[in-house]
Amino acid sequence: MPTGFYCYFPAITLTERRKDEAPSRERLKSFVFGNNSLDLIDEAENAIDAIDKINAQKPQLIFLDIQLPDLSGLDILKVIKHKPFVVFTTAYDQYALNAFQNNAIDFLLKPFSQENFDMAIDKVKEKLQLAPNMVSEMVNFLEQARIKSNLLTRIPAKVGEKIFILNVRDILYFKSKDKVVFAHLKNDYYIINYTLDELRQRLNKEQFFRIHRSTIVNLDFVRTIEPFGGGTYLMRLKDKDKSELQISRVAAREIREKLGW
Repeated sequence: MPTGFYCYFPAITLTERRKDEAPSRERLKSFVFGNNSLDLIDEAENAIDAIDKINAQKPQLIFLDIQLPDLSGLDILKVIKHKPFVVFTTAYDQYALNAFQNNAIDFLLKPFSQENFDMAIDKVKEKLQLAPNMVSEMVNFLEQARIKSNLLTRIPAKVGEKIFILNVRDILYFKSKDKVVFAHLKNDYYIINYTLDELRQRLNKEQFFRIHRSTIVNLDFVRTIEPFGGGTYLMRLKDKDKSELQISRVAAREIREKLGW
């Protein structure tokens, strides 16, 4: 297996939050050094640092936690240009791990041993020979697993060379135009790398509602709903511009049931 590997360890891990587990970051580094197939190229202190380093150094393999404090590991994979192989370190329960294994996913369940680590690396070696597109398959499967069990709380938005982290609770609405999705905040808007269908599945359905095929709105920011003619309604928001969003006839029936009016 070629050397020249990048190993990413999050600044805050489950182990660092729970004192009953063995320290994981330094332990993982020691396992990298203990495996003669690997070279440690770099580390990252946070998600933004990781994204920059992965794109710049183009590693063949990274170690990545699924649950991170700023962005999820899956969100990192969604925005990086370079697509390395990934070994996930995870605290998912045994049912999730079985699902990963059945779909040829490499993972390390915390806390893990040098033996567990070396076995994961052996699996990566096999996949390098048998499945060159395993990374995309891995990302797609984990994205589907995350859609079913996790809600979006933060969304990355790239502007030039900068990546902004948007808190979902601060977003008034999402608007799609010409296949580009915009996240609108009170004073600004950003292009994001999600479709409205993806957002509809991963947003809190008690808070966000799709009022039109091109619009998902945060119900916490709704000021009024008014008749607009032809069975449609107009929604006005609480921002300084009092934004107006049209509600489709189908969505109007659904939102009446949801809000009880």
